[in-house]
Amino acid sequence: MIGRFLAAACAVAATIGVAAPAQAQGRITLGTNPQGTLYYTIGGGIAASLQENLQRQVTVQPFTGSSVYIPLIDAGEVTLGLNSSIDVGAWYRGEYGNDPYTDIRVLARLWPLRQALVVRAESGMTEVSDLAGKKVITELSAQAATGRVNTAILQAGGLSLDQVEGVTVAGLSQGMEALTEGAVDATGVAVGIPLTQQAHATIPGGIRYLSITGEGATSEAINDLFNGVYLMEVAPNPRMPEITDPVTVSAYDVYLTASADLSDEDATAILSALYDGLPGLKADYPPLAAAAQELMAAPTNTVPYHPAAVAFFTEKGIWSEENAARDAALQ
Repeated sequence: MIGRFLAAACAVAATIGVAAPAQAQGRITLGTNPQGTLYYTIGGGIAASLQENLQRQVTVQPFTGSSVYIPLIDAGEVTLGLNSSIDVGAWYRGEYGNDPYTDIRVLARLWPLRQALVVRAESGMTEVSDLAGKKVITELSAQAATGRVNTAILQAGGLSLDQVEGVTVAGLSQGMEALTEGAVDATGVAVGIPLTQQAHATIPGGIRYLSITGEGATSEAINDLFNGVYLMEVAPNPRMPEITDPVTVSAYDVYLTASADLSDEDATAILSALYDGLPGLKADYPPLAAAAQELMAAPTNTVPYHPAAVAFFTEKGIWSEENAARDAALQ
């Protein structure tokens, strides 16, 4: 099955075009972070699965970062997007210096994304607190949420921002390039993505994720620093050779998002195809291991669910009173 999905993913990725006319042509566009990122990899699989089930063209459209394509989703110029709960919530509330993007809607919760500060293994650093006095990427101009999580990780690990030398880059790729070239001591990255695998193979001695330790290393504490973030332990895994010992990293949920203007008919068709295709996607893409059909309506959303999603999940019996209360509070 993975061969068919990868082939289809390459096909949809090769058809990237202008987003606005795509809707008029019946094409579905899926916004992701750049090639090499987890969002792009998973987005390719989702696009291939949707295209196969819907018999409709689904195009992956990579951008420098989610901060670039969230406004396009809000405006309906990109049909769908992969976005974290913290990132989409901040745009929805207008916390990035923008007018609130109140037309963003959630279609489904997908999986928990794990993010860590990563260093060169030869540095000898193993914990976040080891970064005192080091050059650390604390801001990503095209991926605002990633930068905010980096700073929350530092603080949960016992460091204030003035105890490191903060560096700003555009996105994840630029951060990993800076680490590989030795221009910075640490950068934030999603655990286990192709960028980390490439860096681990390229850098002499490989890379290491820093463990979040100390008095502030609790899910409650890091959630207080940045709502929606929690801690998760990642054990050694043959698919992630860079992890040789258990490491505590940050995590937050990733959603499939759309505009409130997406028609109920299209939203329902997309959700039905995603629901039916999720078991196959889980088998083909290890990062989706924690995804589940019954968790697609998880009440951890930071923007309201699309009305068609509410109806769909109600029919499936997985829309709860907690869901309804959370949605009402976000309206």
